[in-house]
Amino acid sequence: MGRVVSEVTVVGRTGTWAGGNGYLGGMMMHRPTAFLASALLAATLSAQYSGPESVEYDPIGDRYFVSNTSSRIIKVRDQAGVVSDLTAVLPNAPYGLELLGDVLYACTGNGIRGFDRLTGQQVYQRDLGAQFPNGITTDGDHLYVTDFHSNARRIYKVDPVANTHSVLVSNTGGQPNGIVWDASNQWLAVAFWGSNTPVKAYDRITGQETVLVANTGLGNVDGITLDCDGRYLLASWSPARISRFSWTGAPSALENLNIPGLSNPADIDFDAVNQRICIPNSGNNTVTLQPYVCLSTGMDEDLVGDRRAVPNPAWSSIRIDPPLEGVEPYVLWDALGRPASTGRLEPGADLPLEDLAPGAYLLQLTRMGRAIRVVKD
Repeated sequence: MGRVVSEVTVVGRTGTWAGGNGYLGGMMMHRPTAFLASALLAATLSAQYSGPESVEYDPIGDRYFVSNTSSRIIKVRDQAGVVSDLTAVLPNAPYGLELLGDVLYACTGNGIRGFDRLTGQQVYQRDLGAQFPNGITTDGDHLYVTDFHSNARRIYKVDPVANTHSVLVSNTGGQPNGIVWDASNQWLAVAFWGSNTPVKAYDRITGQETVLVANTGLGNVDGITLDCDGRYLLASWSPARISRFSWTGAPSALENLNIPGLSNPADIDFDAVNQRICIPNSGNNTVTLQPYVCLSTGMDEDLVGDRRAVPNPAWSSIRIDPPLEGVEPYVLWDALGRPASTGRLEPGADLPLEDLAPGAYLLQLTRMGRAIRVVKD
């Protein structure tokens, strides 16, 4: 996959949506025209990738990190479509990516490396003794890494602060690939390589296994993530598609999202701020940013104005502009989908931020079915 093809594909879908407690716990609603306009704009933007393997959305910088296995460079794409190098050429190809705080961690070599999310300078390295570290996720404290090699089939647990690691699962019974932390169910969901692959879940403390889907009917599932409703999204090579299912004690039937232009879709992510599935196509050196429609709550679209938080970024407080028309319940979610504060906003009132850690948040206006991205300095 050494040939470089420049492309970013965005396919629009119309409709409104209001999400529940997903990856960022966000809830939004968009008009159909907003989806179409953003899709037409983004479809004109292009970027260069070489063996794109993983996409990780950066909610603080509102941009996308992309690992490239052929060039061995981690790229960054902003919302204007400009792509630049975050890192220099790495000694080994980078695979799965995961943000934890201000560090972007990448599976590479026999372990993981961490890079400053702003400068790209390496700030962390841990040799796990893995044969093929591939997927990576975090629960906010630890990192969890899959060893994809057929002779390994492990899941590692890494404490980046203490700089230690352990084997959480010594044998997954198959080749584990993508992995995502599911905060709602308090487990690690893992997708597998091979024919008619399963989806399994593992307790982050004991490593105990739960089979979520015994047979997906898919071949070579590379990536797994959660959408804004807490449903699982799977990226498979055979067929090349994104599938979706929910879990409520038992799996729902797999649904094909019918996203065109996919070619060996790899380690996907979900951008809950801009409402997109982020898909690296390792087969044709492209990245698809797919607008997404979450479950409708039947809310009146007329309640959804073009409101924003001001100032933004902010340190002490924000207010909603234009002002709310009435008292509005809210939840402020952090970047890991945890509630940072809750309450009721009065029209024109300020929302204090002093006690929050710096970072990106989603302000969910619950009755309006919409969320606003807020950055705390």
